[in-house]
Amino acid sequence: MTTNIFDLSGKVALITGASSGLGLHFSKTLSEAGATVILSARRMDNLVELQKELKGKSHVFSLDVTST
Repeated sequence: MTTNIFDLSGKVALITGASSGLGLHFSKTLSEAGATVILSARRMDNLVELQKELKGKSHVFSLDVTST
């Protein structure tokens, strides 16, 4: 029996800056590995488009980490 060390089923990942760059890449990678991803960024339109591309569970939230 082999164990997939990259299986993230049952795990939840919060990704800030998910609408572009590294955040976008990690969102896709973590989702493909089975994690439920919480996508957050300032640009909701980009997050909604990304969510449509993902096969697994995902949630989107508008978030500006520079705002207090």
